[in-house]
Amino acid sequence: MKILLLIILYLISGPVDCTAVNGYSGGSVTIISDIQWNKHTSKYICKMNEKDCTDIIRADTKRSKVQDGRFKLYSNTENHFIVLIRKLKPQDAGTYRFGLGDQSISTVTLKVHNNTSSGVPKIMSTYLGQNITITCNYPVEYERNIKYVNKVDDDNNIERILDTDTKFQNGRFSISDDRSAKVLTVNISDMRETDEVFYLFGVWNGGGSVKYNSYFREMWLHVTEPSTNIHPTTTATPSAVCFSSSSFIIISVCVCGTLLLIGGFALIMIYKLRHKRTQDNVHSFRNKDNKQLTPDYNTDSDSVYENIGTSEV
Repeated sequence: MKILLLIILYLISGPVDCTAVNGYSGGSVTIISDIQWNKHTSKYICKMNEKDCTDIIRADTKRSKVQDGRFKLYSNTENHFIVLIRKLKPQDAGTYRFGLGDQSISTVTLKVHNNTSSGVPKIMSTYLGQNITITCNYPVEYERNIKYVNKVDDDNNIERILDTDTKFQNGRFSISDDRSAKVLTVNISDMRETDEVFYLFGVWNGGGSVKYNSYFREMWLHVTEPSTNIHPTTTATPSAVCFSSSSFIIISVCVCGTLLLIGGFALIMIYKLRHKRTQDNVHSFRNKDNKQLTPDYNTDSDSVYENIGTSEV
């Protein structure tokens, strides 16, 4: 009976639209509705359950945005009501209702898919002045979708940088899409301190009164001063982890250097051992039975070799 009453209240309170929104674990979604943001009316978003709709955000504010943790409500330049949910978790799946006051209501059903290529937000370390290439796998269902790369500042404000439709190049940034391999590639040249932000990689889903961006990957670029005058190129391969090839070079050099030191030390020890044992054998030949003996080198050299060989084994 209570459920029926809720449905009736929803219907009489204003127009309701229900749209399915697909998100990915570790990623984000931005839901853009046709509702016009009104600074004089309360804004809210709640998650529906069997009995009621539990508030996540409900605020009376004249500001153009309101945020609580991973959830944010704000308006864009066209004054549309937008919902942002960051760092999606499986438990975020469900039906949400959002709008202004008791009118202008939208309802969306969020599905959170498991995505091994995104996971938790990744961190990629780079150097000032470095040129980097980032490659990311994307879900097969997005093969024909337009791909977007946006950046997010500390206030969760999103700025579009690139897309695979009309904005392939943007200053130091460029993008390409290998649809056969399902790989999105982004190049950034001459890294700067201002490039140290969160980057969102995703697609646009239009149609209906509720449109949304689904971001299948979030990544933080950490920009530091270079340790040397050399600026190696950082490459992130299409896997769950974005990594730096320069790290592998440093590790390889360290490993090779350590192996060379160990090898050199071992050769010195073997040489000293052979030299000592040769001297001991010669000394024993000269002092055996208190007589000065002349060793038979054809026989005793073989004995010395066998002794060394045995000791090495």
